[in-house]
Amino acid sequence: MADVPHFALPFRFGPHAAVSEQDSIDEISDCALAIVLCPIGYRVELPSFGLPDSVFAARVDTDAMRTAIDAWEPRAQVALDERHDTFDALVDHVQMLVQLRTGE
Repeated sequence: MADVPHFALPFRFGPHAAVSEQDSIDEISDCALAIVLCPIGYRVELPSFGLPDSVFAARVDTDAMRTAIDAWEPRAQVALDERHDTFDALVDHVQMLVQLRTGE
């Protein structure tokens, strides 16, 4: 059991609710994932939290992802690797690597 537990994302159960230790790479990654999955305006208490809705966008806006994560999760350093499928130009794959931010 974590000393300072936070619910894991996605929220799930085994015998108990899954948790991540505060300030662990898992918890920081969960926070970054929450930013990426939340459309701006969805959270009433923080209306500017998240990313612009990109449901009908032609491309994934990786610059917006990086900007939002930098703004809302200062513990994370994000490296985005954007890959384009050569067999299907309509599919974009974005892999997000979240690392602990070190002093700059």
